[in-house]
Amino acid sequence: MNKARSYGFTLIEVMITVVIIGILAAIAYPSYTRYTQQSRRSDAQIALTEIAARQEKFFAQCATYASNAQLVGGTIAGCTGLNYITLSPGGHYALTISATDNINATCGAAGLTCGYTATANPNGAGVSGLQSNNGSLRIDSAGVRQWNRQNLGAWVAWTAK
Repeated sequence: MNKARSYGFTLIEVMITVVIIGILAAIAYPSYTRYTQQSRRSDAQIALTEIAARQEKFFAQCATYASNAQLVGGTIAGCTGLNYITLSPGGHYALTISATDNINATCGAAGLTCGYTATANPNGAGVSGLQSNNGSLRIDSAGVRQWNRQNLGAWVAWTAK
């Protein structure tokens, strides 16, 4: 009797392959998701750093930080606005700036802004929604960079994961 030679895979071999691929996917997908969230968060960090640089340039020229009206093109005696950006480059965070009083700064004249806090909010208007509830980031005029990691008001340094 000659045995016929079989070609192909048995059902058991195919099922084992599917299980192995499923296990690998279950391990890899959370890591991929975490990585993409971190890269989108760096999008906000870049935008906030850009705002801080523009604010410092404005401060060097005008001896005050820009207020909200000046951010969109208003002027102060020879100073021009910052060309304020409202979304991070990838569109994942809405950006806002608020004037603050820095206790270490003396304004000297009424109406001058002594400090600022720039905030990137993943739940703001016009954002992609891919970073929803991932926590806001902020930078202030003193250079303090923080992340509201779990949206609970507990701000930690950007370097925290």
